[in-house]
Amino acid sequence: MTRLSRCVLPLALALASTSTASAAEAPPAMPAQASNPAAGVTTQAGQGGFALVTFGTWSNQELDPRRGSSIPMTVRPLRTVSSAYRSGSFRRAIYLPHVAAAERQYALPPGLLDALIWTESRYNPLALSRAGAAGLGQLMPGTAQALGIGNRYNPLTNITGAARYLRTLLDRFGMVHLALAAYNAGPGAVERAGRVPLNGETPGYVRDVLRNWR
Repeated sequence: MTRLSRCVLPLALALASTSTASAAEAPPAMPAQASNPAAGVTTQAGQGGFALVTFGTWSNQELDPRRGSSIPMTVRPLRTVSSAYRSGSFRRAIYLPHVAAAERQYALPPGLLDALIWTESRYNPLALSRAGAAGLGQLMPGTAQALGIGNRYNPLTNITGAARYLRTLLDRFGMVHLALAAYNAGPGAVERAGRVPLNGETPGYVRDVLRNWR
């Protein structure tokens, strides 16, 4: 019995010493959650020191970090969205946060720029009309140049340019339907007509935007 005790005691002490050393050398536990919402990254701790990193998790509460606004975004369903436009609706979901931010930045009526872009391009950033208008907001080359936009196919700069242009037209004509008519036919055509120009396109265009907006 004495010999057995002499053998077991050193072994137990050695195991205890090894366990203590392992605990001392273990990496510090990760925090339960460490995230950087501004960068769209969240980190969650897992078992054994592993971490689950998720990208692309921006909050809809902060659409424009430069403004520091925490106004929640309200997604207004477009009336004309149907199964025929599912691809356009998917693209709309991608760009809608940027559109909502531009509407707030340029004090546009909520949802108006969204309805305009849907009517213009069905949210296709590569759309090109026969007249030469391009991008989400279908900016003409001269309009884009006046707005300082070099690449009309860049979705974010196109959205910003469309918002700025629509803001100037609202300030110039004072009424939504006239501003929309000027966006489509040009400010000169609206001034000459004194109303929505009765050409083959603009009256229907204005009706479509207003129907999608309301």
